[in-house]
Amino acid sequence: MSFHPLLYLVLFLGGITVVSAQSAVEYSLSTDSTVNRLAGTNRIYNATRIENRPKIDGRLTDACWESGVWSGQFTQQVPNQGKNPSQDTEIKILYDNSNLYVGFKCYDKGPGKIRPILSRRDKMDGDIAGIALDSYFDKQTAYEFNVAASGQKVDLVHLGAYLWDFNWDAVWDGKAQVYDSIWTSELKIPFSQLRFAPGKEQVWGMHVWRWIDRHQEESQWKLIPIDAPAMVYLFGELRGIEGVKPKINYQFLPYVNTRFSPNTDLENKTTLGYGLNGKVGLNSGFTLDYAINPDFGQVEADPSVLNLTSYEVFNEEKRPFFLEGNTILDFSMGEDMLFYSRRIGHAPSYYPDLDENQTISIAENTPILSALKLTGKTKKGLSVGVVQSFTAKQHATIFSDNSKSKTTVEPFTSFMVGRVKQDFNKGNTTLGGMVTSTFRNINDQHLEFLSNSALAGGIDFQHNWKNRKYFVDFKGVFSDIQAEKDAISRLQTSSVHFYQREDAGHLEYDTDLTNLSGWGGLLSGGKRSGKLRAIGSLNWRSPGVDLNDVGYLYQADIVEEMVNITYKVDRPKGKVRNYYVEFEQEHDWSYGGENTLDRLKLHGYLQFKNLWNVHLNLKKYYNIFDTRELRGGPGLFKGGYNDVELFIQSNQVKDLMVGFGPRFKFYSDKISKTDYYTLYLRWQLSDRFTITARSVYDNSVDHHQFVTRTKNIEGTTKYLVGTIDRNTLSSTLRCEYFVSPEISIQYYGNPYASIGKYENFREVADAGSRSLDKRYVGLNHFPIAGNSYLLQKNGTPEYTISNPDFNFQEFSSNLVGRWEFRPGSTLYLVWTNTRSAYSDQLNQSIWKSFGNISGVNSQNVFMVKFSYWFSL
Repeated sequence: MSFHPLLYLVLFLGGITVVSAQSAVEYSLSTDSTVNRLAGTNRIYNATRIENRPKIDGRLTDACWESGVWSGQFTQQVPNQGKNPSQDTEIKILYDNSNLYVGFKCYDKGPGKIRPILSRRDKMDGDIAGIALDSYFDKQTAYEFNVAASGQKVDLVHLGAYLWDFNWDAVWDGKAQVYDSIWTSELKIPFSQLRFAPGKEQVWGMHVWRWIDRHQEESQWKLIPIDAPAMVYLFGELRGIEGVKPKINYQFLPYVNTRFSPNTDLENKTTLGYGLNGKVGLNSGFTLDYAINPDFGQVEADPSVLNLTSYEVFNEEKRPFFLEGNTILDFSMGEDMLFYSRRIGHAPSYYPDLDENQTISIAENTPILSALKLTGKTKKGLSVGVVQSFTAKQHATIFSDNSKSKTTVEPFTSFMVGRVKQDFNKGNTTLGGMVTSTFRNINDQHLEFLSNSALAGGIDFQHNWKNRKYFVDFKGVFSDIQAEKDAISRLQTSSVHFYQREDAGHLEYDTDLTNLSGWGGLLSGGKRSGKLRAIGSLNWRSPGVDLNDVGYLYQADIVEEMVNITYKVDRPKGKVRNYYVEFEQEHDWSYGGENTLDRLKLHGYLQFKNLWNVHLNLKKYYNIFDTRELRGGPGLFKGGYNDVELFIQSNQVKDLMVGFGPRFKFYSDKISKTDYYTLYLRWQLSDRFTITARSVYDNSVDHHQFVTRTKNIEGTTKYLVGTIDRNTLSSTLRCEYFVSPEISIQYYGNPYASIGKYENFREVADAGSRSLDKRYVGLNHFPIAGNSYLLQKNGTPEYTISNPDFNFQEFSSNLVGRWEFRPGSTLYLVWTNTRSAYSDQLNQSIWKSFGNISGVNSQNVFMVKFSYWFSL
C-alpha cells in the first residue's frame, strides 16, 4: 500500500470548507449582547506632552502627573465577563521626545489584601497592571509592559492568536508603591525600545489591564472577550503622540567574567572570559542583535533524564541571545521545527575511543565565535528574521601516562537561518518562507561521518476569516543533505530514518548515495473560538527528510491525522468557575501504509469558585506497531494500553499551594504497567521568599524493551528484548529570595535517580505477530564472568550479552546571585554543582539510590560575571 498525501490534502480542505460554510453564519464574539457592545466600542486615549519628566518611583507625586486625564471605567473579563470589576482602576499616559510615561492607580477596598509578590522578571505573580502597545498598528503584534504591585517588571511581545514571547527583554523602568487602599505604579518606556513608522501623529493600538490575584480577576480598559480568537485586533487606540521620530539606536552590553573550577583534571583551573552583546535599532521596524564570544554561565542546567528510547531528547532553549525575538524565526510543525537554536553550540559530535590508561578533557559545548540576528517588521506587514552564527573548531586533550595529545572533535561550522512572512488582508492572511543552511569545514578523516552541507526550507500559508474564528494553515518543508558515502549511509541507518528495516518494502538502503533529500508538511484548520471548537490536521514526513543539522526532526517516514473537538465554558455558574471538555482522535501510519498507532483521548478540566481545579485525562492507545523499538529491525507489534491520569490542585492564591495526582497505564499484554505519581508544592513564606518543588515517582514495567542487536551461533542477526522493571525518582527544587526587584538569590536543584532490572530475555521471532507466543522465543539467562549473561535457547547457548541493568544518578544545581544595578546592567555571582554516576551493578533500591546521590563525586564551577548596558 502506498501513500499519496495530495489526496488527503484535497479531502481535508474540502471538509474544512464545508464545515466553515455551514457554521459561518452563526458567528459572533459572544452570545452576551453587553459583551458584544463593549468589545465593539473603540475606546481612544489621547496622550499628553510634558516638558519636565517624572522621577520613576511609583508614587505619582511629580507635578507632571497633574497634566492629562485619568481614564477608568474598566470592564471585568474574568471571571464575570462584561460586569463591573470588584476594584476600580485608572490610567494616565504622558510623553516627551524620548519616553512614554504610564501611571496606574489601582484602588482596593480590602486593606492589607493587596498581594505584592516578588518573583523572577517576566513571571506573573501577585497583583499586576500593564499596558500593551501595537506600535506597528498592524493589529497582530504588540509590545507589553507590566509592573506588579511588588515593583517587579514583566515585558513580552504579543504574536497574535494568544501567542506571546516572554523572552523579549526591553530596557525600561518601572516602580510601584503599596498603600492601605490603593497601589500605584509608574512606567518609563523609551521610544527606542519600540518600533514604529515616522509620522506627524502616531496612532497605536492600546490594551490596558489589571490582575487582582486574590480573586483571580482580570479587568480591562477596553474589553477583549475571553473567547475571541486573538487579542491585538480588538485593542483600543492611543493617539496624541506628535513630533516623535524613530531613530537608529545603538545598544552595547559588554561583559567580563572569571571562572574557578577546583579539581579539574586533577588541578584547579581559573579562566577569564570577555565578550560583547548588543543591539542596533536599524530603523522603525528592524533590530540587529549581535554576540561576540557570548557566555551563558548563569543559565540553569537542563533537567536530568535517562533516555532508553531511540528518539532524541528535546531540550528547551534557555540562552538569552537565542530566546529574545526568536518567535519570528519559528517554523514549527507539531514536534518538529526548521530552526532549533540548541544546535548552535551543541556538544562535540565526536568522542574518541580511549584505552584503559587514557583520560580525556573535552568541552561540554562547542564555543560560539559570533552570532548575528536581524529581526523586524515593516509598516506594510513584512516580517524578516535572519540568524548567522559561527562555531569554532574544537579539540579535546587525551592524557596517556606522561604524555598528552589533541584531537579534533568538532569542525568549524557556519549556521544560517532566514525567515520572511508577509501579511495581507489586514493581517487575516499570511504567506511566508524559511531557509536554513549548515556548512562544516571538515579536514579530519575521523569527522567524515558528519555532513559537509545541509539545506532545508519551507513555505507557510494561513488564512483567517469571520473575525479570525475560522482558519486554515499549511506548512511545507524540504531538506537536502550533501556528504560522503559513509556519512549518508550513517544518516540512513540513524534512528530518525532506519532505512535498513527488512520488513519495509517502501524503503531502500543505498550505501552509494552522497545526498539524502525529502519533504514534509502540515495542513490544519477549523474553528478555534467560541464554546465549541473543532480543529483537524494532517501531518507528514517522507522517509528522506532530515532537519537535524540546525532544526529538530523527531521521526521521518510518518503520516499523522488528528481531530480535536473542545467544548469550553468560561462563565461561572453555581460552584463552578469554568470548565472544558476535550476529545481527540489520532491515526498514524508510515509511507508504506503500515498502521503504527491509533489513539483516543478524553480530557476534562474543572475549576471551582474556591480556585481549586481538577484535570482528568483518559487515553486509549491501540494498534501500536513500533517501527523504532528494534533500532533498525522489523516493526514490533506492542498491542495497546489505557492511560488514566488525575491531577488535583489547591487554591494557588494561598501561601501553600499543593498539586498532586496519579497516572496509570494498563497494557493489553497484562505484563507491562506504569504507576506514575506527581507532587507539586509552592510555599510562599513571605512576599519576598518562595519555595517550589515538583517531585515525580515512576514505576514502569515494559515487556518489550529493546536489549541489543547481535548474532547467534549461526551468524544470523537477531534482535533481543527483555522485560525491564524500571523505577525513577526525581525532584526539581527552586528557592527564590528577593531583597528588591533588582536584587535576588535564586537556587535551582534537580536530583535524579533511575534504576532498571532486566529479566525474561527473548529473541524476536515474528515481530509483527499479534500473538506473544509467536512474536518471541524465550531464552534462559545465566550470569558469567565480566558481569555478562549467557543466553540459551532450548538448552543450547546462543548469545553472550553484557548485563543491561543500570543504576543512574545525577544532580544539577545553580545558585545565582543577581543585582541589576541599573536598567540592563547586571552583576552575577554563580555557583554550579553537578554530579553524575552510571553503574551496571544494581544492588540498591530507588530510594537508596536517590539518597546516595550526595556521595557521588561533584564538579563545581564558581563564576563572577559583570555586564554593563549603555546606548548611543
